[in-house]
Amino acid sequence: MKNLLTRWALPVALVFATLGVNITLSAPVNAVEKSHSTMGVKTWHGKVDKLNASMGTTESFSLSVGMKIYTVHYDSMTHWVMGSKKNLKKGALVTVTGTLSGTTITAAKLSA
Repeated sequence: MKNLLTRWALPVALVFATLGVNITLSAPVNAVEKSHSTMGVKTWHGKVDKLNASMGTTESFSLSVGMKIYTVHYDSMTHWVMGSKKNLKKGALVTVTGTLSGTTITAAKLSA
């Protein structure tokens, strides 16, 4: 009986155990998918060039980043990480996180 156990059962168990380890190690790792709302989100750091007039509930200002000038739109849903709307003045340093469309940034987060 010991001979049968040593000759067949042990090698078969070892094969199945090895298969289980190989399947576990070779299984594809699931990548974290990004939602469409976060795919084009970037952060810009710059200075307020000028404050634009309010258009209904949306307000905007011009942001100069190096040699480029962007128009930043924000509303009441925009999250203020640091500071507030009162801190937006010409020449103020600002960090904007949002999506870019042409030269217009729709802000999701602002720091002023």
